[in-house]
Amino acid sequence: NAKLNVFYSTPKDISDEGLVNNIPKNKKWQRVLTHMQSTNQSDWKLAILEADIMLEELLDAAKFPGETISEKLKNIEQSDFNTIEAAWEAHKVRNSIAHRGADFAISKDEAQRVITLYKAVFDEFYYI
Repeated sequence: NAKLNVFYSTPKDISDEGLVNNIPKNKKWQRVLTHMQSTNQSDWKLAILEADIMLEELLDAAKFPGETISEKLKNIEQSDFNTIEAAWEAHKVRNSIAHRGADFAISKDEAQRVITLYKAVFDEFYYI
């Protein structure tokens, strides 16, 4: 199975410092969550942008072909990526933020929903 086994880890692979295979992935996720605690819409947008960077890092580490996140997601078989629809949905919101910037308004509830989509993807592959 071509599933992203690179991210599956057993408890012995996780150190007391929260490192998985010596990579501090949780620090990046913690920063995303910290942005979401803000009352400022721009911080929520930043949380989504940073979560999308983490998604790209996950896809790159799994060696999916493609130059962009969209190209990589198009090359993934559903059977290898149960949360692919969540990844697509979250990435589309990220694109709206990136392309429309300050003109793109997002509520705290919507931002939280998008972060939950990213979390589902990251949980599937033990990335956070």
